[in-house]
Amino acid sequence: MSSKVAIVSPAEWQKARAELLKQEKTATHLLADISTSRRDLPVVRIDDPARFKFDTLDGEKSLVDLFDGRRQLILYHFMLKPDDKEGCVGCSFLMDHIPNLGHLWSRDTSFVAVAQAPIQKVEAFKQRMGWTFPFYSSGKTFEAVDAAGEEVTWKPGNGYFGISVFLREGDEVFHTYSTTDRGVEILLSTYGLLDMTPLGRQEVGNGISMFRLHDQY
Repeated sequence: MSSKVAIVSPAEWQKARAELLKQEKTATHLLADISTSRRDLPVVRIDDPARFKFDTLDGEKSLVDLFDGRRQLILYHFMLKPDDKEGCVGCSFLMDHIPNLGHLWSRDTSFVAVAQAPIQKVEAFKQRMGWTFPFYSSGKTFEAVDAAGEEVTWKPGNGYFGISVFLREGDEVFHTYSTTDRGVEILLSTYGLLDMTPLGRQEVGNGISMFRLHDQY
């Protein structure tokens, strides 16, 4: 506990807690407003979405196939390249927080993670981590995109990791939203829990690099 933290009576604590609650409610309302603005963003129509290919253990799938018949798709770009020995610690920490997909499916939404490594390496790392969500290879797609010098709004701007969201209307697919860097923290319930504690996140640098793959603790 910080030496700056005061020790007070129960009544004083209740008063201080009530003041903090005002801030928390303000933040809650602001986050709701941001969510509304996010939904109101303009969208980009993806030309010929079937041409974007992803390798899976069951064969090649297109971007349209990744929806698995649902209207919405959340796609995570995972940092695992062909020459990497194992997946990124930060990406792995994030993927450890992916919820039961049945709840997303009930809202007509699919989730998929993709990485540039070959599907055999992607699948081996998925099995090591015990993840059950779909995890495919995007190497073929991004090699083609890079070779053509094509502008693809849903490729992570940092070149590595991020979340992209898509909407499907019949045969048409639209890119609706993307975020990266600390924008992905919305998924991290571990941070939410630590933020409730006196010691907080205990971060050094970007914080996330202090975590390990969960089988290395």
